[in-house]
Amino acid sequence: MLEFRAEEEDYNEFTRAPDSLVVLAVGILGDSAAALADRFIAMEAESDRPRSWDERDGSIRDMVHFSARYFDAFLESRLDENLTNEFSLLCAASYYLSDSIGSAAVVLKKAEPPALEFGHGLAFLAYRILKGLFDPVEEVFAHRHFVDGILAAMRAFYVMQGGAEEIRVLCEKLKAEAYSAGSARELFYADLVIALISRKLDGAARTLLPLSSGLNLADWGPALRKETFPAELWPAQKLLCEQGILSGRSAVIQMPTSAGKTRATEFMIRAHFLARRSSLVVIVGPFRSLCHDIRSDLVRSFAGEEVLINEISDSYLFDIDLEEARKQNSVFVVTPEKLLYMLRRKPEFAEEVGLVIYDEGHQFDGLTRGPTYELLLASMRISLPKNAQVVLISAVIGNAADIAGWLIGDETAVVSGSGLLPTVRNIAFASWQFERAWLRYVSPSDPNADEFFVPRIVESKVLAAKKGERTERRFPERGTARSNTDIGLYLGQHLAANGSVAIFCGKKESVGTICDRAVDVAERGSTLDWPLANSHGDEIRKIADLCQTHLGLGRVSKAARLGILSHHANTPPGLRLSIEHAMKAGLARMVVCTSTLAQGVNFPIRYLVVTSTQQGKEEIAVRDFHNLMGRAGRAGMYTEGNVIFSAPSLYDEKERDGQWRWSKTRRLLNADNSEPSASAILKLFDSFEQKGRGVPTITLDLPAEWLDLTFATKEIIAAYTAVAVSERPGLKAKEFSRFLTERARAVQSIASYLASYVNFENDLADERVEELARSTLAYHLSEDDLKAKVLVVFQAAAKAVQQGADLSLINLVRKSPLPSSDVKALADWMDQHLELLSVTHTEEELLTVVLEKAGRHAHAPVLAAVPEELRWGCFADWIAGKTYDQIRMPLTAARVRFGNANATSEHVVHLCESGFAYDLSMVVAALADLVEERSQDLHSRLVTVQKKIKYGLPSDAAIAFHEAGFADRVVAQALGAAFPAVDGYRDVVTACRAERELVLATIKPFPRYFEEVAFELSSG
Repeated sequence: MLEFRAEEEDYNEFTRAPDSLVVLAVGILGDSAAALADRFIAMEAESDRPRSWDERDGSIRDMVHFSARYFDAFLESRLDENLTNEFSLLCAASYYLSDSIGSAAVVLKKAEPPALEFGHGLAFLAYRILKGLFDPVEEVFAHRHFVDGILAAMRAFYVMQGGAEEIRVLCEKLKAEAYSAGSARELFYADLVIALISRKLDGAARTLLPLSSGLNLADWGPALRKETFPAELWPAQKLLCEQGILSGRSAVIQMPTSAGKTRATEFMIRAHFLARRSSLVVIVGPFRSLCHDIRSDLVRSFAGEEVLINEISDSYLFDIDLEEARKQNSVFVVTPEKLLYMLRRKPEFAEEVGLVIYDEGHQFDGLTRGPTYELLLASMRISLPKNAQVVLISAVIGNAADIAGWLIGDETAVVSGSGLLPTVRNIAFASWQFERAWLRYVSPSDPNADEFFVPRIVESKVLAAKKGERTERRFPERGTARSNTDIGLYLGQHLAANGSVAIFCGKKESVGTICDRAVDVAERGSTLDWPLANSHGDEIRKIADLCQTHLGLGRVSKAARLGILSHHANTPPGLRLSIEHAMKAGLARMVVCTSTLAQGVNFPIRYLVVTSTQQGKEEIAVRDFHNLMGRAGRAGMYTEGNVIFSAPSLYDEKERDGQWRWSKTRRLLNADNSEPSASAILKLFDSFEQKGRGVPTITLDLPAEWLDLTFATKEIIAAYTAVAVSERPGLKAKEFSRFLTERARAVQSIASYLASYVNFENDLADERVEELARSTLAYHLSEDDLKAKVLVVFQAAAKAVQQGADLSLINLVRKSPLPSSDVKALADWMDQHLELLSVTHTEEELLTVVLEKAGRHAHAPVLAAVPEELRWGCFADWIAGKTYDQIRMPLTAARVRFGNANATSEHVVHLCESGFAYDLSMVVAALADLVEERSQDLHSRLVTVQKKIKYGLPSDAAIAFHEAGFADRVVAQALGAAFPAVDGYRDVVTACRAERELVLATIKPFPRYFEEVAFELSSG
């Protein structure tokens, strides 16, 4: 009730006195501590339960976790402030002994040291052990000699000047004295101290890391002595040690969100380098934002060490210095597309990789990126050294054994930490059956079982009317189309005082709708407590200012000034990074987002408010939803997370018309329903389905010859589409053309893959093609009939490459990220225009010639939304460094529409980032590849042009700052103006070190994220 600020008169009456369970909770903790202490002193293996318990009593871990939850609830309810001090210690100790180390840390952050009279100083000793504070104490009390001795021994253990045996002997003496002459409280705390020490030593990094990696303690010494290095491991990290991952074993790892994946990755890298297995590690992150996150974390972890952490740009250029990387231990963080491009340019690169980690490695499904990711992993399987370690990490994989069998060749190479959830997660549904809405909490394992409720916390109130309005406006609205988002917004602002909130929306447009609504309610003089009140005001102002610079004075920037931040695919990259950092650092309290929240980004939130279970037009996948839910209740920040469904119809109509919605929601909440990681290549064989309301579904199976799409052009796709439309009345040409185009891209990815790994002049080329087909996940997952189809597609693609390209074109296809049909057309064009391009004198002249051709091969659908006469004006503004809002203005003036909506700055972000920065820059990169061996000068000029298109920046200095980590167009230009002579990464690092004050002064108006980047560069 306190958490939701319910009115006191609305409090539920207790059916049982809360303090009636104190004896039980303390008794469970005492029994468990005594059992752990006895076994530690006797040097026996730890068992699941004390000897006095039977099987019906449960395990120590489960029962002590009950005690922790009880103490936590008692404290949060503020039922007896006099007990807070000691109960905080008991709560933290219970969490710790139940392996909820992060929750123990959260409780300890708020706890005061217990009074020395508790157990004559033994309670104080337990507190110090939990906190990891082993300095001598100055106070005088009965057991000081034991306290001083144990703290000194623990301190010696952690600085590697003492061992565990000395500590065990001291614990044995302490227990003997407490049991011979101590009070009940002394006896209790003596056992608790010893139990905590036992767990501390067992889980210590110095205990586990050398043992599990096959290395000596001295090898790990430099890392263990770093102040930032963890003293102990969390349960999921211990599991990796037990399963041999640090000794080089390959595996598919299922690790729950917030279970310590970042540190686990660091441990793997350190073990790899310390064992000298290789000097090169590659981490593949499916999203740029995740790559940023990984790099930042690793830079902090390896600060001051001779380890190069390099987040490779996703430009289609081979822009790393391998010779420089070979001189020291190096970690490359890269997207799948960029790594595949690098392998095709320099296949020998893979031969130097000793460890590859695929983070969030379940992204094989979609036809847009799936084939690329699958073929990357297939490429690495072929190219990596035999002794290379391969690790794929994901929170939820429905068919981990299948993936392990394919990727590693061993279906048993699965490490499952799915039961090691680091925090408790509560599930609630909004219910509006009375005047005010309630929250109904249900069992996470059985949503049909109600657990408790919070009554009357959402009340619809009349809003002040604006000029000319006659209809009454209310917030939140009840029983209307906007009820779900209104209640979500209301709960978000209501709960932000307690911790970070994320409001999940199924579509980007819904994020804007919530921002619009918040601004409207605020402008009507609402007295709501907006998240700004509980956020860092100066940081929110800087984020809002940057937002306004990028997007103009609209709903998103106005909402940001209320502390409500937007995060979705069309949020400018630098702004997204700033918001992520603000949420992680506790500077912001509320974000409204789409599924970007589930893309591995480290968002620590306490409350996830779900306004929709849709993801675009489709129902969100179970595994994606659990990835999303995993963000609620970040370990180390909160002891529990809350997932709240804001649509009242889900709960209120579950036994009436809404049964089907309730059934779908129950299915979502069960992780056992997680979809398997499928192969996108297998989607080539799916039938086309066109569904419509009130009309029969049109189904069309593709003829086998229609999958011969290696060199398919727009004209060929159009011809196939025309045939299909003529044969099937009612079939929509646009939908079928999109369906066929997706398959063409997949087939062309296969063709590029074959061009990279098949010598078509060799007599054994056909056998090699079959071998490569069999190396795919598609083949591995298929039954015999589908296996045959996979082989046919690969054979057809190989035949098309052989017949449609000479050796020089095959080499070009091998290197290029573009479809083979585009490469062929661009190569022919380059042969005809090389001389013209070579004699262009200015960048403007070069661009004019290049864009005339490149524009035809940039296929992003968003480009077609803008009339050509306006499109290239937008492009000119983009590379001139103008803001998204400035680029939008001529589109608004011309009344350009994106779908059914007028042009907004967010549409322009999509146009520039997807159309120009991705598609168009990729075509220009391909042109640069085509001339690399024919004209170094022209190649260099095209690379420069490509980077300007990629980043939308006008100067080399701004590009250098952007590539170094200041990944925001406004910030990069400000730094480029302050340091116009900067040219490349090393110059940026030099500026951050030698002219730190000027760098910091330049970025002072911007969010703190960029200060973090400057710090990383200056200290790396």
